[in-house]
Amino acid sequence: MPIRMSGMISGLDTDAIIKEMMSAQSMKKTSLEQSQEKLSWKKEKWEGLNTKVYALYTEKLSSLKLEGTYLAKTATSSNSDKATATASTASTGSYELTVSELASAQFVTGSDIGSKKLTASSKLTEAGMVAGQTLTVRVYKSDAAEGEDPYTETNIEITDEMTIRDLNSKLQEAGLNANYDQASGRFYISAKNSGEANKFTLVSSQSGETGLAALGLGDIDEALATGGQTAADSTTMAVVAAKDAQLVLNGATIKSATNTISANGLSIELKGTTAVGERITLNVSADTDGVYNKVKDFVKSYNELLKEMYDSYNAASARKYAMLTDEEKEAMSEKQVELWEDKIKGALLRNDTTLNSLMSIFRSSMQGTVEVDGKSYSLASFGIVTGAYTEHGLLHINGDSDDGSYADKEDALKKAIETDPETTSKALSKLFSNFYDSLTKQMSASSISSALTLYNDKQIQSQIDSYQTQIKNWEDKLAALEDRYYKQFSTMESSLANLQSKQNQMAGLLGMS
Repeated sequence: MPIRMSGMISGLDTDAIIKEMMSAQSMKKTSLEQSQEKLSWKKEKWEGLNTKVYALYTEKLSSLKLEGTYLAKTATSSNSDKATATASTASTGSYELTVSELASAQFVTGSDIGSKKLTASSKLTEAGMVAGQTLTVRVYKSDAAEGEDPYTETNIEITDEMTIRDLNSKLQEAGLNANYDQASGRFYISAKNSGEANKFTLVSSQSGETGLAALGLGDIDEALATGGQTAADSTTMAVVAAKDAQLVLNGATIKSATNTISANGLSIELKGTTAVGERITLNVSADTDGVYNKVKDFVKSYNELLKEMYDSYNAASARKYAMLTDEEKEAMSEKQVELWEDKIKGALLRNDTTLNSLMSIFRSSMQGTVEVDGKSYSLASFGIVTGAYTEHGLLHINGDSDDGSYADKEDALKKAIETDPETTSKALSKLFSNFYDSLTKQMSASSISSALTLYNDKQIQSQIDSYQTQIKNWEDKLAALEDRYYKQFSTMESSLANLQSKQNQMAGLLGMS
């Protein structure tokens, strides 16, 4: 910015004068900035509300619109230390379970080579291996076609520069877990998954002390065949064989590569084996409380959202609270500014037509009816009712112990879930599906709104961008205007200087001093 020497002849405070003149001209720019900020606040308010409604839509309605939600079962175990279960489509009743074996992964523990003082950065040749040999990893694949090699084979070429860390990485790439523990001086290698279907072998093209033996490892198949599955001592590699889980459920023998078994609509998690003659009983029953609480949780969230929308739509007018200028903010405390701006923010959705439409969707969806087996049902059929007119559509569940005057009413919802789950599931899923579908339609993309958005976000952002363009144009215009003012004052100063010079010359000619 050029240095401006002004007011030296006229004695005028040019900077102050121009600042005052620019202040008047800047009012339009300030107004645009305030309008942009206010619209940004409105966008933020809508974003917050949109997030809450979307959460209701995805986390609660998406479940309540499914019939299966109301037919949920719960399973208990007579010995949860050894087995637990969850029920999906299992029939209600008791199931007997015995567990003779847990699934485990194949595990190799190398012999102690700590005396070699190796680290992860040590080269394999330092351990005693000969470069040029090939390690072959074969991981069993249970889905091999008949006649196909049931193993996936990976060859690892040992080089002069290969380190223990490099070898571990190669083994991991081949489908194993591998680690060298410097503290114990042993290699630990295991299958990534449990069960016989994930067994593996590891062999070297080099035999003797310069092959795998240099790392405290050896022929895995031979170790298994000769009983090497016992715990390792300081000189012996140990191999624990892969095992499948083995259980009997209501007389049916089941084998599994993992300790999580899905059978007859049950998901069973095995934790221990049963003793001879021991039986574990799994009891499956309707999850009445779980279903009830899902509906209750929805009602709570629905009410919170509807109240927030109603309060925003009917907020007190903030007409007397104009947007503050920077000068006005400087004259106020931070708390005063915050309270002032909160008044404006609280009224941003007052009488908003989009918000009014959204509230209508909420209320009409919850007051609708559906037909099941020729009979009409509404939420009220299950004791889910609206409160007093002054509550503007809030829902209550008759018999809800947490809901004031409704707590002592007959609990029709829980009774319906317990006594007629089939009809209840069909009716409630249809009622909540209608609400879900209405919100889906409201959140569909359009020329003024994005997908999964309840308000005209594209339109608002376009307006914000337009304000930004106008603000930039005004900044350029004001900069040019300020330069013009300074040039005009500079011209005036030059004219006054010339006039003063001529007056001084005239005074000299006339002998005036």
